[in-house]
Amino acid sequence: MKILYDINDTSNHPKAVTIGNFDGVHKGHKVLLEKTKDAANNNIESLILTFNQFPREIFKPHDFQRLYSNENKYNLLKEYELDILLSIDFNSIKNYSAQRFCEDILIKKLNTKYLIIGENFKFGKDRLGNVESLKAYNKDDGFEVITPHLEIYQNKSISSSRIREYLSQGNLKAASKCLGRDYMISGTVVSGEKLGRDLGYPTANITLEHDYPLDGIYLSKVFIDDEKYFGLASVGNKPTFKGKDKLLEVFILDFDKNIYGKKIYIHFLEEIRKQVKFDSKDSLIKQMNEDYKYAIINSKKYGI
Repeated sequence: MKILYDINDTSNHPKAVTIGNFDGVHKGHKVLLEKTKDAANNNIESLILTFNQFPREIFKPHDFQRLYSNENKYNLLKEYELDILLSIDFNSIKNYSAQRFCEDILIKKLNTKYLIIGENFKFGKDRLGNVESLKAYNKDDGFEVITPHLEIYQNKSISSSRIREYLSQGNLKAASKCLGRDYMISGTVVSGEKLGRDLGYPTANITLEHDYPLDGIYLSKVFIDDEKYFGLASVGNKPTFKGKDKLLEVFILDFDKNIYGKKIYIHFLEEIRKQVKFDSKDSLIKQMNEDYKYAIINSKKYGI
């Protein structure tokens, strides 16, 4: 898959196009991606149009939580082996009317012949464009709009917002069902305040690029250099120590290596508890010991 960041770098070759944030690259997205790939052939390229900033990150920057970083999203999208992944700056089109987006982007720039989207797709300034608007361009010089039936979970369509809700509620099982995989965050290990070491549980610290819909203590799998370990991950702002910034830390069981600067992948399996402010360091250590016991017992069912 070729990855482009400027729409002017695309060719005038006819295309089958799907559009979206693709946050989570979940089972609903899978249908769109596979249909887009199916619509392409030797004469038509398949293209994913997505954005390096989500619209809500621009319009409501303090009221949005991502599922994945751009890097993880791109890596998951590449697995579908479409021809082109085009990730553009949403600011460059945020004021486009629905008509201008259709004419300038879909027809002139991308030479779209097939457009594969969900039935609830909205676009253009003030989200005034919809599937019916797009079908109005189904002319000789336009494109065909395809709206496949998307995946259902518990009688509702799978969506990124539902997955965020499941994660914030601590329902990792439902989130993984919708994603089709464990929920995962990756990052490079950095030096921290060494608070975990002082408490008897030294942690690998990850600086979060974005705000994610997690806040608690989690049973996890940790992948380092393709090796798998068991972990206790903490996502939050260290309320006992009056922290301000949201951090990701993971205590890796039976592990005592220097991994500063290494990329690690943390798969979240179960929420053990929410973040809590403890009255004393001793109370916190007592609870951490209980978290550790829980993790040792319950990790066995995950084959760790």
